[in-house]
Amino acid sequence: MTVLYEDPHVVCDDDALTIKRYYFPVGSKRIPYSEIRRVDDTPMGWLTGKLRLWGMGPAPYWFHLDVERPGKERCIVIDRGGFVKIALTPADHEAVLTLLRERTR
Repeated sequence: MTVLYEDPHVVCDDDALTIKRYYFPVGSKRIPYSEIRRVDDTPMGWLTGKLRLWGMGPAPYWFHLDVERPGKERCIVIDRGGFVKIALTPADHEAVLTLLRERTR
């Protein structure tokens, strides 16, 4: 397994995305790229995730733990086909977005 990108929130390797601090109180979630149906770049507002440090708010997005999220403007939304989508706020938004789009085509 070759690590393509890693920061305090996510790890992207050859085969999958691993989201750190996804489950409470601690725990990672590994998602093979083949399970990802769609990747979107989504702006965050005060009511749409910017204040959400962990978990799910009114929108059906699950956010991993990120205490720096209020200072971020965008998130990456991952659709695996279910009602609840996964919202990521990696340290390098563009690098992870590009990598996910390349790996999920």
